Parts: sequence; C-alpha cells; structure tokens
Amino acid sequence: MTTTTVDRSAPSTLVGGWRAFSLQLALYRHVWHGTVFTSVLLPLLYMVSIGIGVGSYIDPAALGGIEYAQFIAPGLICSVAVMMLGNDMVFPVFGGYAEWGGHYLAQRATPLRPVDILNGHLAYAVVFRPFTNCTVVAIVLAFFGVYTSWWAALAVLAAALVAASLAPWLHFWASSLKNDANLNMIFRFAVIPISLFSGVFFPAREMPWFLQPLVWISPLWHGTELARAATAGVAPVLPPIAHVAYLLLLAVAGWFAARHVIQRRLNF
Repeated sequence: MTTTTVDRSAPSTLVGGWRAFSLQLALYRHVWHGTVFTSVLLPLLYMVSIGIGVGSYIDPAALGGIEYAQFIAPGLICSVAVMMLGNDMVFPVFGGYAEWGGHYLAQRATPLRPVDILNGHLAYAVVFRPFTNCTVVAIVLAFFGVYTSWWAALAVLAAALVAASLAPWLHFWASSLKNDANLNMIFRFAVIPISLFSGVFFPAREMPWFLQPLVWISPLWHGTELARAATAGVAPVLPPIAHVAYLLLLAVAGWFAARHVIQRRLNF
C-alpha cells in the first residue's frame, strides 16, 4: 500500500501570490456581471450626459482649447479604477476575516502566508481589473472621437498606477476596521471625494485655493494629469516622472502598511 505525502511547505512569494490571485479570478467569474454597471456603463453615462450634454455649453477656450468631452475622457478612464477599488478593496477585504465568509481564513488554512494573500488580492485589483475594465472603457470612449493621438493607450497604464497607489491603503483601512458599520466611512471620506474632486470634471485650479492642496495629494488627480497628457496632448502640471514617482511612493508605503495589518490578523 502506497502513502501519499502532502506538501504543506510554504510556497515561494511569487507562487503564493499567483495562487491567491487565481482564487480572486475564480471568484470574479461568478460575480463579473455585477460590476458591469459601475465599471463600464456608468462612465459611459457620464460621457453622454456630462461630457457631451453639459459639454456643449462649455467654451473650449476655458479648457485650454480642447472640447469638454476630450477633457473628461481620461479622468473617466482613471476614475473607473477608483470605482472598482470601492468594490474590490472594502467589503471583500473586511469579509475576509470571518465576518462575511472568511475567505482569508480559508486561504490561511493552506500553506499560503498572509503576505501571499495580500499580494494575490492586490494583483487582482491593480493589474487584472484596470487592464480589463479600464481598457474596455477606453476603447468605447474612442468611438466618441475624444483622443488626439495613439498615445491614448497609456491612459490605461495611468489608471493602473492610480489603482496601485490606492488599493493597499484601502486594504489597510478595511483590514483595520472591526465594525461593519464603519465601512461606509471609506466611501464617504475616500472613494467618493477622490472621484469628484480630482480634476476629472473640472480643472483643479477652479477649486477654492484652500482646498487645492487636497486635490494635489489625490492619486486620481495625478493619474488624470498623466492620462490627459496622453489622450489630449495637454501638458501635465508637474513633469510626468513626478506624477509617476508620487503614485509609486504611495503604492509602496501602502503595501507595507497593509502587510503589517494582515500579518497581525492572520499570523496564527
């Protein structure tokens, strides 16, 4: 009689992250239809109602010589990344710790380490979701004639950078909460304000001077500046490398913060 030996040794960081990422993909195959409205249809409604409808009353001279639809298109692509993070990094993360399903605990019962679970979830939110949903939105917006060059494809990369800078911080926040009544605070004080006041629908310079520093620290503003430079040829406020460096700095710092919390909660 032969015996089967089960390998329970911890996988490498790359393999562990890939296994956790594969789980997120498997879950997404069952819920993707529930994300179509917020991640695809809603931005298109914004374009038709605001970009074209309201935009017909806006003088292009007030926007540096570009049409209003061209102005908001790159911001819509990047804001899709923020909308998706609201779905991917709030309730699923909170529920991972047993309150609603405990899928993090189920993964922890395998050889996966807390950092593997974190990396897999972040890879799903930062790589898979932006390069699928944001790409679909970018392609559909192209039919509105809002791009001026082939560099517009880089708008999706800018959206991925926005997701990378925000995802670990939302994960950190949701992991730190112990009461589900506080989850809506993430939407009220992070997701919604970032979506509305980051230069997507109007130039940041139109904000009151005492609120403009809040715009400057918004990852979505930096991503929108990069995307607008790619789609409409508008020079960003800062050198592109400065915008990229800021987003990457947020991403790295957020990863360390999220890792600290998930290790504290799942190291047992």
